[in-house]
Amino acid sequence: MAKKNKSSSKNSTPVNDIPVATGKKKTKGKKAQEPEPEDDKKTKQQVNRAKVTSTASWTGKLPHTILHETCQKRKWNRVEYDMKKIGDKGFIAIAVLSFTDPKTKETLVARMNDPTYDKAAGKGLVIPQETPVEARHMASTIALYRIAYNTNLHMMLPPNHKKTWYDLDDFRKGNLKGDEKRINKLFDLDPFRTMVEDRKLKQQREKEYMAQNNQAQKEHVTRTILSSHSEAPSSKKNLKDSKSKSHRDSHKPSLVRFPKKVWEGAIFVDLDESSRQLIETSLKVKIDWLSKKITHTNEVPTEDREQLKEKLVSLQFRPKHIEEAMSYKDPLSFLLFNLPEDDLPGFFHKKKGDTKNKVEISTLPLSTRMIVERLTEIGVSSDEALLALQENDMDENEAAGFLTMEYLPSLKINSNVPVGEAESIECWNQELETLESIYEGCVKDIKENSHYTLNLIEKSKIKLKIYRTKNYPASLPGIIVSTFDINYKLPDYIKKQTLTKLLHYLQEANLLGDMLIYHIFEWLKDNIAAIIDNPGPLISESDLKGAISNRSIPKDKANTNNTMGSKRFAKNNISDVMLSALKEEYTKRIRSPEYENMQLVREQLPAWKKQKVIVDLINNNEVVLITGETGSGKSTQVVQFVLDFLQSQKEDFSKTKIVCTQPRRISAIGLAERVSDERCVTCGDEIGYVIRGVNKTKASTRIKFMTTGVLVRLLQNARTMLENTIVVIDEVHERSIDTDLIVTLMKNLLTKVRGMRIVLMSATVNVDLFKKFFPGLATCHIEGRTFPITDYFLEDILDALDFKIKREKALSYDDGDDDERNDNDQYLRPRADSKFFTSGQINYDLLLQVVKHVDKRLKDTDNNGSVIVFLPGVGEINKCCKLLSDKTNEANFVILPLHSALTPEDQKRVFRKYHGKRKVVVSTNIAETSITIDDCVATIDTGRAKSMFYNPKDNTTKLVESFISKAEVKQRRGRAGRVRAGLSYKLFSKSLYENDMIPMPIPEIKRIPLESLYLSVKAMGIKNVKVFLSTALDAPPLLALQKAERMLTTVGLVDEFDNSLTQLGQFISLMPVMDSKHGKLLIYGILFGCTDICVLLVSILGIGALPFIGGFENRDKIKNLLSKYENRGDLFTVLEIVRNYLKIKDPTIKRKYLKDHLLSYNKMNEIKSSIAQYYSILKDVGFLPMNYRANLSPDLNRNEKNSDILRAILTGAFYPHVARVQLPDVKYLSTSSGAIEKDPEAKMIKYWIRSEEYQDKLEEFKTNDSQETQKKVDLENLPLPATRAFIHPSSVLFSTNSVNLEDAKLLSEVEGPISKQSKIPTVARYPFVLFTTSQVTNKLYLRDLTPTTTLSLLLFGGAISYDVGGSIHSPGIVVDNWLPIRTWCKNAVLIKELRTQLDEAIRKKLESPDYAKKSQSENSDADETLKIVEKILTSEQ
Repeated sequence: MAKKNKSSSKNSTPVNDIPVATGKKKTKGKKAQEPEPEDDKKTKQQVNRAKVTSTASWTGKLPHTILHETCQKRKWNRVEYDMKKIGDKGFIAIAVLSFTDPKTKETLVARMNDPTYDKAAGKGLVIPQETPVEARHMASTIALYRIAYNTNLHMMLPPNHKKTWYDLDDFRKGNLKGDEKRINKLFDLDPFRTMVEDRKLKQQREKEYMAQNNQAQKEHVTRTILSSHSEAPSSKKNLKDSKSKSHRDSHKPSLVRFPKKVWEGAIFVDLDESSRQLIETSLKVKIDWLSKKITHTNEVPTEDREQLKEKLVSLQFRPKHIEEAMSYKDPLSFLLFNLPEDDLPGFFHKKKGDTKNKVEISTLPLSTRMIVERLTEIGVSSDEALLALQENDMDENEAAGFLTMEYLPSLKINSNVPVGEAESIECWNQELETLESIYEGCVKDIKENSHYTLNLIEKSKIKLKIYRTKNYPASLPGIIVSTFDINYKLPDYIKKQTLTKLLHYLQEANLLGDMLIYHIFEWLKDNIAAIIDNPGPLISESDLKGAISNRSIPKDKANTNNTMGSKRFAKNNISDVMLSALKEEYTKRIRSPEYENMQLVREQLPAWKKQKVIVDLINNNEVVLITGETGSGKSTQVVQFVLDFLQSQKEDFSKTKIVCTQPRRISAIGLAERVSDERCVTCGDEIGYVIRGVNKTKASTRIKFMTTGVLVRLLQNARTMLENTIVVIDEVHERSIDTDLIVTLMKNLLTKVRGMRIVLMSATVNVDLFKKFFPGLATCHIEGRTFPITDYFLEDILDALDFKIKREKALSYDDGDDDERNDNDQYLRPRADSKFFTSGQINYDLLLQVVKHVDKRLKDTDNNGSVIVFLPGVGEINKCCKLLSDKTNEANFVILPLHSALTPEDQKRVFRKYHGKRKVVVSTNIAETSITIDDCVATIDTGRAKSMFYNPKDNTTKLVESFISKAEVKQRRGRAGRVRAGLSYKLFSKSLYENDMIPMPIPEIKRIPLESLYLSVKAMGIKNVKVFLSTALDAPPLLALQKAERMLTTVGLVDEFDNSLTQLGQFISLMPVMDSKHGKLLIYGILFGCTDICVLLVSILGIGALPFIGGFENRDKIKNLLSKYENRGDLFTVLEIVRNYLKIKDPTIKRKYLKDHLLSYNKMNEIKSSIAQYYSILKDVGFLPMNYRANLSPDLNRNEKNSDILRAILTGAFYPHVARVQLPDVKYLSTSSGAIEKDPEAKMIKYWIRSEEYQDKLEEFKTNDSQETQKKVDLENLPLPATRAFIHPSSVLFSTNSVNLEDAKLLSEVEGPISKQSKIPTVARYPFVLFTTSQVTNKLYLRDLTPTTTLSLLLFGGAISYDVGGSIHSPGIVVDNWLPIRTWCKNAVLIKELRTQLDEAIRKKLESPDYAKKSQSENSDADETLKIVEKILTSEQ
């Protein structure tokens, strides 16, 4: 019984419940029930072992024992365990390893927790164990793997612990590629050694950091400041207290503040001293500080300004300077630009790490150092002094004169008489003798024929030092006002003020060019004390006036022109005498035979029958919609009906005006001339037109035809011009962006402008849509007058012509259809539903045959009418005209192109009669509704048109060629039946027309990006775009509009301060709606002399994909082709291949090149077509001359081979599509030739792009903060400013270079000389890469990459702000709130102001292009700015 109970007890009692014998004392009870101590111990061990190993048969060592032995071998301390009970789930232990340094007796501790534990998910590899024993052994296995993963210790572990080892191994290897740094830290073979090394590195960095930040203070602590203002701290202690207080008690945290560690790894950039001086000198003359002033106090929130002021005080700027700066929009930039380097607060001083200049002052010869030190007394930095010395052949006197002139760059010395050396010395000595006799004992330190000093204020030790320059007195001498004493400091800003005022005095007193040292000394004696006591503003009134006088002329001219234009429309100052003359002329004219004949012609039009109805509707309603079919005469007659009524019934010859808008220039001109003819007047008198650049109207003009864009811009200046005006908006069915917006604007003005009425006219339109938009809308429909038209679809045409193509021509990369072949297999007859035709491609052989067929049919019926051929774009038109001219009898045909880029004279040719010849007009959709060619009897319609379409997936807008709508097909067809029965040939099948074509065209407002829409509205002068668009025909979502506004600010098209359009934004808004990236690329290309390349680049980008054939199977072949130009990136590589193709003239060579380079024939044709289209757009808006021809304008293509300029242009166009390249930490290799620096492996390079989620959250924070809400976004919980991305494998920059570890052993410590490996991935040589698109699969991939530089990004990228959140020193600048860049603050403000000047240069160059200049000096300022930017970009790379 006892045995049974004992056995039962053994089996059922948990091991931790069995009492442990601690001595020989026995418990009371029966002897048989007392367990034997040895048996109990053995049982316990067996049970524990079974639980730990999950098997009863394990006889090997347990994990704790193995860990203990491993630590013992490494001379580490005994392993301890941190045990935790996790509720009812069980126990988890963490092994705690430690090591005591035998020398320092310091103990280092490492906790070996579960490396797989995910804090967010609350899960890891280790799960709670049933007993503490199991938990302890599991912790031992974790620790063992972490410190010995490269050994075979797992072979000694029990099976279940061996599995844990394998799981940890999988985790380590799986995450090693993605986050090597973290994984190496978690799994460290010697964690204590790493701790010691990290500590040493940290201490070294802190030591260097403190040394750099203390450098500026050491230079200034002993100096006495000579100023009556107690503005600056007088002691080191005060400065320290003030700093600590200001940063500790800061009124408000910076919106974006990056930690010190981020700044240490940030990109560094510096300007060469010569570049810095070049920019600063130019900006001093050009900056219009008056325009930067706040004109109205309500321009900015008062509270924000007060907080900014407090921040400037905390940064240690002088109170008087702060007061002056607060009157400007950007106070910090104002102070950083205008204060000399030495007078900036210590927070903004230049550290040693802030410069990349290779010449250290301390390494120069002693004599040079002494000269530099003397020149710095003028109030400049050592770098500036050294540069001046180098630029003047190390001549101290000339350098002093040069630096003096820099204080007033606009100073001009009017002396044309050259002065020789002997004469200069004679004048110098005469003047010196005079001064010595007048001021006895005042002249000191005389160096013969070179320089001397004069005491100004003995008490303050202030002296005047004068240097003789070579041509003195014809040149300005070097002038220094200083103490020349290291213990007494005259602030540099006072020196600057003194010299600036002195030079102004010399200029105004007309003393320049003569001996003037006496005048200088007398003026300084009278004024120096007052200047020290009250230096005055950093920018004087005279400087403000001088700046504005240099810049105001072009602006005033522009404003005057606009105002005069508006006044001309707003007021008709017609005298009574002129009014009587107009009435008399009208009475005489309507009785003339010519007028009566024209009346008979007008009466034949269908609109004539509705004359009374139309006039009554317009008189009795504010808004009228008139629809009329093709040929009804609505465009020419409605405006005349109104004018006839005003003149004949109301005798109104001046009061009421009529404005008629047209979507295109050609239609405005054509209609004005046609109506003038019908009224028997000269165009420009009673009837006139206004288009961009041409105003053919007078004060007495009653009907003004104009483009919608012109009306929009006239309304920006004077909306009163529409008082007592009937505004006729024609072709509203086209739903162009300008038309839709002008309709919305007219609706908003309806109740605000006295006497204004609106007439909408259209061919085919959704009447219900406009009735909903204009409640109470009156409507009228005019029936069309068309003759019967016979339709022929593609299938009819192919049969009638028996059209065949050669078999070899049918072979293409993209078409594999089986068409009908004839017997000998040399020809085939394509079907109407073949892929070639259904994809919208144009067969020009077929087109030529159709033209000849139509001509033959018309000849057979003695019909001499003209033919219109509708093609999608300018490129197709040019090709068709050339083929028609080459392959038809020119004696029988007159081939005329028609598109918007033609001059008005060329466009008018299509209206002429050509007796004995067939007129063939090859046109875009401009001939669809905008104009009427009276003698047209046949149309040939390809059914294609080019329109801008927005692709939200990759956020791009492309010029897309597509099939037109059924309504547009009907319009084109109607052109053929205006005068007699007509023919309509359609080069598309009936099935495609009925099943695939949409009923109405998509409104442009729905197929453009909101950024383009926002620009268009802003260009109309609308301040609140969101409110305005909420009332539009198709209102976009509000949130999307807000995001569009932010994006436009980011890319520099909308001003961040007041949301107005920048100069660049204004000009991009002039171009037909396109992707802003492409618009910027075209404008920058013209400005920086890369016109043809940029047009080609935009054309390549416009096709939406690379111009190669084949899919994945050709990827490697294409990449090999592109790798020839690897260093330039994907886009320039494709550009080079396409350019070479376009240069080839021989068709055979061209076909071979096409095949060898896997280029798509269709895509190449599309690119060629787009090139012609973009040139057309640029000519149309006036950015290029009408006679411009590619490759024939050297100035507009002066930088086409300059890759630095091209790279910068692309950066400006594509920002924020930019990725920061983060290189791994530098490592070294041991080779047979010694230690070498290891090239960064491509797979270790990381790429970071702007996080849109972060930008959205940041905007939310700004909004909440501005609304003073209590709830603010926690900055610590914001998403990361950047998102990691990866290079797409198809890119030429994608590389997998790696080092063979068998050939080279990685060194952790390097001794001996270090050399550099030669082969580095291209992408590693640049700090940034641009990308055109990104796509997400398993990762975020970047495509079509181009390397770029930091300077390009700063000059053309996002907004620049200063990080003032540092504790001791300004760490640098932040681009667009996400990208920190280390640089000296002075560099940042110079770049920021240079960008402003660049914006102004854009305005000047595009408002008055070089080809339109009246004088050479007209754009000299703009040209100089562009040259500076080009020089800096080229020299700083």
